[in-house]
Amino acid sequence: VSTPIAPSPVPTPGLAKRMKKSKQSLQVTKDLGRWKPADDLLLINAVLQTNDLTSVHLGVKFSCRFNLREIQERWYALLYDPIISKLACQAMRQLHPEAIAAIQSKVLFSKAEEQLLNKVGSTSQPTLDTFQELLHKHPDVFYPSRTAKALQLHWQLMKQYYLLDDQT
Repeated sequence: VSTPIAPSPVPTPGLAKRMKKSKQSLQVTKDLGRWKPADDLLLINAVLQTNDLTSVHLGVKFSCRFNLREIQERWYALLYDPIISKLACQAMRQLHPEAIAAIQSKVLFSKAEEQLLNKVGSTSQPTLDTFQELLHKHPDVFYPSRTAKALQLHWQLMKQYYLLDDQT
C-alpha cells in the first residue's frame, strides 16, 4: 500500500517578486535619505578625476560621514542600479548652477594635474599668469572648472608639504 505524499509548499512567483521589489525599494529609500544630490555629483566627479574610490573616501568631504564601503556601494548603485541611477540623475539635474559650480570646485586633483604642477619650481615665485599659462597649454589634463587661482592654491599646498619635484 502506498501512502500519499503531501505536496510541498511552493511559493508563488508573484509573492517572490513582491518581496524582492519591496526589499529593493526599501534600499532605494534608505539611500535617498543620506545621499544628497550634491554628494552624488561630488562622488561622480571625484571618481572620474581620480579613478580611485579609496582616494575619494580619504579626500572628499561629503555632507555626511560615509565609510569606504558606503561609498563603494553608492558608486556601484549609481552605475548598475537603474532605479537609483535614474532618481539620482533627476535630483542632480535640479541642482542650482551655483551649487554645481561649488561642487566642481571641490573635485580632487588627479595625478596628471599634480605632475604638471610639480614642474613649477619651489624656488620660483609663480604668478597667476604662470598657472593660467599651464591651463592654456594643457586643457586636456586639467578639470574643466579649474581656475588659475585654484591651481595656485593647490601648488602652494604641495609646496607647504614638500611634494614638489625639486623639494626633498
